Amino acid sequence: MSVTTAGMSHPRGVPRQRLLVAVLAISVALNICVIAGALWSRLHPPPSPPTFSERFHRLEGTLDLTSGQRADFDHYIADMAARGDQMRHTLEPMMDAAWAELAKPDADRAQVLQLLDDASHQRRNFQQQAVNLTLSLLATLTPEQRAKFVASEREFRAAQRRRHAEEAR
Repeated sequence: MSVTTAGMSHPRGVPRQRLLVAVLAISVALNICVIAGALWSRLHPPPSPPTFSERFHRLEGTLDLTSGQRADFDHYIADMAARGDQMRHTLEPMMDAAWAELAKPDADRAQVLQLLDDASHQRRNFQQQAVNLTLSLLATLTPEQRAKFVASEREFRAAQRRRHAEEAR
């Protein structure tokens, strides 16, 4: 004798009320996770990128420099920071003047282009000076230290590109 012939039957599927409670419980759990994630991101913002000086002082700690190399490295950091400040103070007025000219209803195209060319030339000079300083510093390092320095700079530049790409979205 089979179950069906004896008049006994098994309930088919899950009762509707149990299914509704399960879906509601899953929905509540997901909402709690979303709210917790939002609160976490508000309370723990991503760290700000290190300053120029912080970045190089961290690098200095990983390079295992001799006292002479450390003095050269500290001089390099100070010189690069000063050149960066000088570059900003030189270029900002040129760029401000170019934008001021562009804002005029009868902007002089030649003057704007000349200001931008001058700023570009100044920036190129600063970059050449920075390269010369960096090459001088690298000449004082061992091949292992030099490799660490270059790898650190590449990593920093890649992180900057990613950050700029995310900001552009």
